[in-house]
Amino acid sequence: MKRNHWVMSALGVLFFTLSPMAQAVAEPEDPAGDTSDRDDAHEDHESEERESEEHDESSENHDDEDHDRGSSESLRDLTDDEHPDYDDDRFPVVRDEVIGLDLSESGLTAATTRGFRVIDTMRLSTLHSSVTRLSVPPGMRLGEAAALLRQIDPHATVALSHYYGTPASGRQNARRTRITPNTQPPQRIIPRLRIGMIDSGVDQHPMLDRTAITRAQFGNAAEDPSGHGTAVASVLASDGATEILAANVFRGGGGRQFTTPDAIIRGLGWLINHRVPVINISLAGPRNAVLDALFARALANGHVIVAAAGNGGPSAPPAYPAALDGVVAVTAVDAQHHIYRYANRGDYVRVSAIGVAVPTAAPGGMQAMQSGTSFAAPHIAARLARCATRITTSNSHCITAMERTAIDLGVPGRDPIYGLGLIR
Repeated sequence: MKRNHWVMSALGVLFFTLSPMAQAVAEPEDPAGDTSDRDDAHEDHESEERESEEHDESSENHDDEDHDRGSSESLRDLTDDEHPDYDDDRFPVVRDEVIGLDLSESGLTAATTRGFRVIDTMRLSTLHSSVTRLSVPPGMRLGEAAALLRQIDPHATVALSHYYGTPASGRQNARRTRITPNTQPPQRIIPRLRIGMIDSGVDQHPMLDRTAITRAQFGNAAEDPSGHGTAVASVLASDGATEILAANVFRGGGGRQFTTPDAIIRGLGWLINHRVPVINISLAGPRNAVLDALFARALANGHVIVAAAGNGGPSAPPAYPAALDGVVAVTAVDAQHHIYRYANRGDYVRVSAIGVAVPTAAPGGMQAMQSGTSFAAPHIAARLARCATRITTSNSHCITAMERTAIDLGVPGRDPIYGLGLIR
């Protein structure tokens, strides 16, 4: 699988890899605004995609300038109060901080002797892992500090502490309607269907009244001003989740929510400690060696991880963690099986699910029709949770069994647009 090209469009991935609030069904976006390049290998399907763009009336509202330019200015604004540093690919990172996975005692001692200072240590006993945050020696550049730490402890995994954006950093133009018995989608009744999620917070909402929500905060955003986590939880609930364990990993307020690896790691550790077999993740961003290793260990331990494939458009780089080996990356299609116009493409796309004009919870106890891969992934998470009821390495057979039911779309066989096809 070719993933090394992700750095070529590094600045574009954070803002558009997640699913912001969709535009109203009654207020369609001009399809001419989508100027993203199409893969030459799929020219035969361009007319079908153009038809989807004309009918996808609940798509996100990207203006042309932001869609072409990427997210550099938006991301700089998002983290401006943090006074970030930047890595070699111009992703914002926490200033003067590195993180190390499984640093040895001797390595830590040597590091402190060279001027590093331990900020804190996070232990994930189930994964036999520990992650240490360190401040770098005074006056030393981050890249030099990371290289020095790798030299001190060659067996440790070292990374910078990247910032990740919240889905609420997009536009929020979905038309909201009041929930009535006639408008609320029916909830499937499935005995004890537990699903975990790593996202923004989950607020109280009528669409979640019949689902037990266990919440844990790993940032300082106690509520969900973006509405994204609550919306994703409502899709899980509509698909039969009787219990949702929601790890809120974001901090900040309003449309300026962000997170860093330490919060993501704590959220992942909490869900693992609570023995949740299936974990739904809608956050995405730059590749991070420490996060990559921990997700890989969770998968090897028997957890199933489902992630949104991203909403950066056809030419966007792969979104992580969706693009990691073993993670089930989900793209979005509409009711006519047309691809969602802003969905990422790539060899990592595993399956498709309905993710256009999905009834979701909206702030204020309202309901909205929203679109994006974030609203397709919960359908797959719920489907897999019905099979993967406990943590075991044999859970891979649940994924295989689901894949056998895929309805092939696009070119025959697995392809970068639809993956293996539609899962109903």
